[in-house]
Amino acid sequence: MKVPTKMKRAQMKRARDGKDATSRDVLLPEALAKQLSQLATFEPAWVGHPKHLLKKTNEEAKLLVEEVIRINAETHEAWTLLASIFRELGDIDKTLLTLIYAAHLRPKDATQWLSAARFALEETGDHRSKNLPSAKFCFSSAIRANPKNDFEARCGKAEVLREMGSTSAAIVEYRHILKQRPHDTSILRLISEAYIDKDNVKAALDLYSEAIDFYKASDSQPGEKFTWSDVNIYVELHAYLGQYADAVKELKSLSRWILGRESELYWDDVLDDDREWDSDDNRRILHPSFCQGKYGLYQYGEGLPMELRVKLGLYRLRLGFHAEALSHLHWLGPENEYFADRVLDYPDLFHESADSLYQAGLPEEALVFYRALRAVSSQEDASLYLQMGKCYLNGKRNREAEESFQQAIILDQDNIDARVHLAKLYEELNEQEQAFIYVNEIMNLRRLQNSKKKQQKSQQDITQDNDTLMPTVTRTRSYYKPRRLVNLEERQRQEQAASDRLQEQYSVMRLERDAMRAGDERATLAWMEAAADLIDDFRGFKTFYPWDKYVRFLGYTVGPARGQPQTGATPLDADLAEMANRISFKLGADVDSRNNVAVEIPENYRGIPFSAWLDIFLDYALCLVRYGKHQEAYEICEAAKDAVVFYHSREDMFLIHVCWCACAVLANDEETCVTACRYFMKDYQFTTDTYRMFAALTRLCQSPISWYSSGPTQKYMLRQIKAMDYGLVNDDARRKFFSEKGSYSAQDESGRLIVNKDMDIALLMVYGHILYTGTSYAYALNYFFRAYALDPENPMIKLSIGLGYVHHGLKRQSENRQFQIMQGMTFLLDYYKSRRASDKAEERQEASYNVARTYQMVGLSHLALPYYQEILDEAQSSETKEELVLDAAFNLQTIYSMSGNMRMADYITSTWLQM
Repeated sequence: MKVPTKMKRAQMKRARDGKDATSRDVLLPEALAKQLSQLATFEPAWVGHPKHLLKKTNEEAKLLVEEVIRINAETHEAWTLLASIFRELGDIDKTLLTLIYAAHLRPKDATQWLSAARFALEETGDHRSKNLPSAKFCFSSAIRANPKNDFEARCGKAEVLREMGSTSAAIVEYRHILKQRPHDTSILRLISEAYIDKDNVKAALDLYSEAIDFYKASDSQPGEKFTWSDVNIYVELHAYLGQYADAVKELKSLSRWILGRESELYWDDVLDDDREWDSDDNRRILHPSFCQGKYGLYQYGEGLPMELRVKLGLYRLRLGFHAEALSHLHWLGPENEYFADRVLDYPDLFHESADSLYQAGLPEEALVFYRALRAVSSQEDASLYLQMGKCYLNGKRNREAEESFQQAIILDQDNIDARVHLAKLYEELNEQEQAFIYVNEIMNLRRLQNSKKKQQKSQQDITQDNDTLMPTVTRTRSYYKPRRLVNLEERQRQEQAASDRLQEQYSVMRLERDAMRAGDERATLAWMEAAADLIDDFRGFKTFYPWDKYVRFLGYTVGPARGQPQTGATPLDADLAEMANRISFKLGADVDSRNNVAVEIPENYRGIPFSAWLDIFLDYALCLVRYGKHQEAYEICEAAKDAVVFYHSREDMFLIHVCWCACAVLANDEETCVTACRYFMKDYQFTTDTYRMFAALTRLCQSPISWYSSGPTQKYMLRQIKAMDYGLVNDDARRKFFSEKGSYSAQDESGRLIVNKDMDIALLMVYGHILYTGTSYAYALNYFFRAYALDPENPMIKLSIGLGYVHHGLKRQSENRQFQIMQGMTFLLDYYKSRRASDKAEERQEASYNVARTYQMVGLSHLALPYYQEILDEAQSSETKEELVLDAAFNLQTIYSMSGNMRMADYITSTWLQM
């Protein structure tokens, strides 16, 4: 076949341009080629267009380019243009794939590979780590495309290898680059970082030593190629190995070389001080070899960069030359308010100097630098106040230490270290109750952290096998911040001011309460703001959270033997356990002594009755959950539950848990709903309404049934049934199953366990339905039949048994499918007979619908028709309108349509399904 002339010219042009000869050229239709040419020049006109117009233009352009690619998939320009379109549309993955494909069409063009690699690293955002293999491939291809000029590609590949964790391979690449560019300091910095990662600092030091010898022997000006930054890295490598004396020597020698005083070698013999780097000549002139005036002051102390001067001071500090170290560090001017800008310029130097001084046993000197950092608001954080508190503790300045640790907790609510130091401080000062507050908070935070780690570690396992009911873990917040070390007058003044402010807030709450409960937005926000202040104050009042309750609880933090920590516990856990035992013993003795003293129990707090306080807690929790703050609402309910003024009131605890359940229902949180319901099933054991409440609340949650049928819930219900059976068997059986007695939880007014005298049908049915929802139909039928034996005329039991048999028959493992279905239909028809005898139209319609739906489920649609028709016939003669009517009509229409009876389907639609 003869190739057209235009095609030959195109091939010749590609040969002249050096393009890959393997790429085929196919002659595009002339109109399409013209459109593609216009499209390539039209892109700048998109700038400034509205987003919807820009998106439309991109979509049209994409269709046109895809048509070009369909005709000839090896058109390089089409792929690059398609990549630009995908980039405009925000499709990162397709953009990268398109760029890589375009690079494959010109495999000898290294710029194409580098462009794709840069896109994978710089423009993929949060997906950068996922695209690292693609970037590595592109860099490798660029190296193969141009092995003689592969500096950028090898640097990029080495960076990617380090990020992927292949440090050894990255070092090989850096070594290859150093062969092409010996002693290149930019590569030396990168390879030093890699060697540090491999814990081979000696190799990095050797490379730098060779480079230093090379640059000193070269004709280049000192500091031109080997800069101050390289000096900093080199001496830090010595410090990393603990060679502080060598670091000092090299720092002084290299700095002298860069400043142009390499001939003054006599300074290397001065080992005990750094007079060479003083700001004046007062000490330098004491050296006999020093020639004053030979060099300017800027070539001595004033020429040394601040970073290196601080490094020199820190190394001197490590070597024990404290006076010399302080003289260097104070060049930062931490005590000079005119040098405040230096904190912003060198915040890391201030932090490093302060921390090093504290570690060297100079807390007062460290505080000078910490205070300079505190004066700059951008540098305030919890770690700063934590370190200041440690310094104050070393100086026996307890009041300042307390304030610093408290401020650290305010800035970081989850800070454990600050709480540990406060607990130890209060224990030493015999403030046992304040110490106990923080011990309790520390343990809560530790449990929170361990729980988060376990959840992250086993998240995938929990998804596959949901057998562990994890309690909702809330964030521990420190509401009580005692300033026990302030003077008495100041404490009284603070207390009076707080009392006046809270009374004003309570007045606002009473004023806005009715409007808030009516749903007024403005009143609700005002009421919530006032309620938050009151609740925070209530939660911070230590008397409402009894020590003896927490003391008993803390007893579980130690291991099997008294005083021994649990297996696998950290040193901090062991210390906390030991501290908890000490404080528990002291507080326990104090509680016992106070219990022997007759005191008048108050009925209010801040002039507000406790009943009103409970209303504030519960209303505030409901308001929070309406605004989507579910976890905060749960915290409020838990705080009310733990308060001693409500804890011993059965009525108050009932209301708190009802509110807790309401919050969980409003949040569609089935996990919390199930957890809260356990309170009612535990404290009101074998009470039928508690099991009905559990079933109703889990039904109200618009979420999957994962927590309703979870392993822990199933086990808990089974223990309830075993406990129920324990009370109904003879003494021989009780001795055999004595462990089941431990499942009794409800108590009478005298504190004796309440033992049931009969079976609870609701409990049997709830457990049966838990097994039913888990597709364990055979096991569920056992409990349905136990309930059936107690109440054989109950329609719900008959329906459950019937559906259990039918579903069991539909399972693949069913041995006799027809028998199972016939058994089920027998109970379903019995259910239908008893339900149709009801006086309520809703119940009669329910019976007809359930039977019809079962017939339809097993494929007997012709038997379902009369039952569906019963619902429609009854709806015509009754004023009751049920949703079952629409469901029945829709199912009828579906059956008629699938059977080909379109006339009846149209009739059902026009009669029942039209608006």
